[in-house]
Amino acid sequence: MSLLFTDSSIQDTETELTHLIFQWLEERGFTESIRTLESETQLTHNKQTVKLGSQLEFIYNEHKELQESMKTMESVEDEDTEIGIVGDGKIHKHLNDVLDNVHSANILCLRFSPIKDSNIIVTGSTDKTLKVTNYLTKEVLNSYTGFASAPFISLDFNPVNPELLLASSVDGSHCIIKIDKDGKGELVQKFNRHKKYVVRVRWSPDGKKFASCSYDKSVSLFQEDKSNEGQYEFVKSWEFVTTVESLIFTPDSKYVIAAVKESNYLHYLDTEGDFSIERYNMNVNGDDHVSFSAMEFSITPDKKYLLVSTDLNRLILFKLNSNKQIRNFYGAFNDAYTTTRNVICPSGKYVFSTSQDNLIYVWEIANQKVIAKLDSHRSSVRELTFSPDNHLLASCGFDKRVTLWSNISD
Repeated sequence: MSLLFTDSSIQDTETELTHLIFQWLEERGFTESIRTLESETQLTHNKQTVKLGSQLEFIYNEHKELQESMKTMESVEDEDTEIGIVGDGKIHKHLNDVLDNVHSANILCLRFSPIKDSNIIVTGSTDKTLKVTNYLTKEVLNSYTGFASAPFISLDFNPVNPELLLASSVDGSHCIIKIDKDGKGELVQKFNRHKKYVVRVRWSPDGKKFASCSYDKSVSLFQEDKSNEGQYEFVKSWEFVTTVESLIFTPDSKYVIAAVKESNYLHYLDTEGDFSIERYNMNVNGDDHVSFSAMEFSITPDKKYLLVSTDLNRLILFKLNSNKQIRNFYGAFNDAYTTTRNVICPSGKYVFSTSQDNLIYVWEIANQKVIAKLDSHRSSVRELTFSPDNHLLASCGFDKRVTLWSNISD
């Protein structure tokens, strides 16, 4: 039963907010505004929908009090002045090119090759192929089907050895593929540690380890095999009670941060010591109510902050290794059934996120404001990634397209 509304069918955030606004407008006699809002939202105002009066004002005042109490608990000197400085306005929002003949089905993942001047982008699709394409000429250099028996859903190039590509699949496997500057691929090693989808794989920043997470509710850690050069060995597995949606290494490569479904905690997994788990509560008030869960991560270029996409139309910027919220970003539409993705601009000034309305939302970190909405895809956007030279942002999705965005207008 809802604490706010008499209608139990009202469950999505946008509808809830609209009814609170209806009540606020009625209490102030703004009848024309109510009619306009009804017309634009296709919702009907009912005076009985909200249980108690003045709820929007009550929630606002509660938030103000909470913010004031947070200020008294934390030193003002702890605030990073750099993060409050707006960017130069050079945003990857200009449509550069579209690759719409690479795959015959939905594109699930993509990564630029870090090899200098290779101009290569690698994509995985529900057509069960992994394709290597020159994104300047749009020529598909190679197409591979033998590395897994099902579609690939996550890719990540090694930050130290740019030829090594991690790729994970729906069939529960993941593998390391060597892709050279000409786009030729060769299987290096294959792993079958997981029993279900391997939804995310990531290399550590030092390139010596990688981790995988799966819908079998586990995270697995691998490291270089010192007795077998060029190979990697299994180290440790952590089990959880619910599925793990994503993961990322901390900048020092010592911890893996796991996004665990139906949990209000950020889980930091120790990869070098006793393999313990340190948890940070994402709830500002410190309670254990699960109102949202982490779904995806990025780390700012200055290595100070963790960006968390949630399953409640919200992204939160946390100080690394803490539960301190620095910024909150609203506007995009992402719920518990969405595979949301985010990236941070190389300048560290802008946040990009996928959304269920097929747009890519862009926020200014300094002021939390939506400053652009990238409109090119005609179906769900599945992945975002920046090119190694930072000139391009690439997106892919269920419309079978790869879209390239530039921060320079033609």
